[in-house]
Amino acid sequence: MQIKFNGETEDISMMLVSAERYALGRRTYIVQWTCEIIKKNMHLLSEKDKLVMIRDLENPISYGDECDKNEWMLLLNELRKENKNVTNNNASKNT
Repeated sequence: MQIKFNGETEDISMMLVSAERYALGRRTYIVQWTCEIIKKNMHLLSEKDKLVMIRDLENPISYGDECDKNEWMLLLNELRKENKNVTNNNASKNT
């Protein structure tokens, strides 16, 4: 089902960061669900918010349980790949 969101892309990006920060360190189903939603919607994240998430995931107070840490590491790898692609694309445009 499609929905209409009354806001801007940066609003959605901010909400995804808020969800990540809420779920980080929790030890419930919300970790896997949040990581899945973020991965499916990375195209909605601003470059700044991707870097914020990378920083959050590189330096957490806690990942939660080991299974949660695994989910966060998968998301971190995806964010790093996405960031690397953007960096490479920007470098190509400048040459």
